[in-house]
Amino acid sequence: MASRQPGYELRFGPSLVPVVKNLMIANAIVFVLQFLTKNVLKSVPLELYFGLTSDLVLSGWVWQLLSYGFLHGSFMHILFNMLALWMFGSELAEIWGERSFLKFYLLTMLSGGLVTLLAHVLGVPQGTVVGASGAIYGLLVAFAFTWPNRELLFMLIFPIKAKYFIIIIMLMVLFVQGEGVAVFAHLGGAVGGFLLIKVFSFWKAKSQSGPGWSFQRYLQKRRFQRYQEEMNHRENAKKRVDELLEKISSNGMDSLSRSEKKFLNEASKKYFNK
Repeated sequence: MASRQPGYELRFGPSLVPVVKNLMIANAIVFVLQFLTKNVLKSVPLELYFGLTSDLVLSGWVWQLLSYGFLHGSFMHILFNMLALWMFGSELAEIWGERSFLKFYLLTMLSGGLVTLLAHVLGVPQGTVVGASGAIYGLLVAFAFTWPNRELLFMLIFPIKAKYFIIIIMLMVLFVQGEGVAVFAHLGGAVGGFLLIKVFSFWKAKSQSGPGWSFQRYLQKRRFQRYQEEMNHRENAKKRVDELLEKISSNGMDSLSRSEKKFLNEASKKYFNK
């Protein structure tokens, strides 16, 4: 339910866009499977195969760079991620379109996984990483860039502009690190979101300034140029034929030179016998 007081809005209750709803359902289903596998069936936890373990990724389990984002470590973990997905993702999905939103979501999740992997390669142990937080941080960055001056209620008390809100969140990621917090996945998602927004802004600005070069447009332009040249040739030929016919009318056929007779014959066949 949005606040009716001017200057800020309480972000509870944006319309639930289908792509966001489907992502929330997928995360919920996977979380239930995690719980059943670990606590009821007492079998190998899903985190082993689908959580992001850098050593396994380097040995070929590359699907973990995306699958980790559908697993969560606790009920509170998935609850806050899904609330953020709903509150910040729904409005972005409405203006971007569902396919573009899904691509953005998965790419920021991938960037979170890649930065986690990079940190491991550089010697910073990461353990097994799970959670949609990488993609969520990408959405937060996108929201702040899309509506930088929109005021939100921070901690449901303090009105703060979105551009400052994301700065506070990023500082919390950097300096308020707790045990089990996937800092590099969060940073990777945020950086990925920032880069994607910049690329999209550049592409949009370029497309609005006029269409770029393409082979199809080149061929269309060449066909139009040839058509214009043909029309010009036809117009010039008609003018020349009229002059020669006037000459014949005044002085007879013998007054034409050999080249003029040849031109009249060729023009007659090419332009006037169709």
